[in-house]
Amino acid sequence: GHLKPKGALVIDAGAATALRSGKSLLPVGVRYIEGDFARGDMLAIKDEAGRELGRGLSAYDAPEAEKLIGQPSSAIPAILGYSGREEFIHRNDMVLNA
Repeated sequence: GHLKPKGALVIDAGAATALRSGKSLLPVGVRYIEGDFARGDMLAIKDEAGRELGRGLSAYDAPEAEKLIGQPSSAIPAILGYSGREEFIHRNDMVLNA
């Protein structure tokens, strides 16, 4: 409860719907990032209107996340040169606002 977000992932409506149904946050649903963060940092998850939908722990640092925005998870190895996690934030590493 004391962790402050180091940045934010702004997501599209489809990703917001997927999160509410218990899914993880995939790169394809991210519109843009805010802030300079590292892997494992707490991030806010926002919709395009700026409302905070929840928070979670990032699987990537900001420079890697920037490269992955809007991309399918299957493209991660080709983009980064290694097989990373399929999710920006796994559902087990996030909490959504009520």
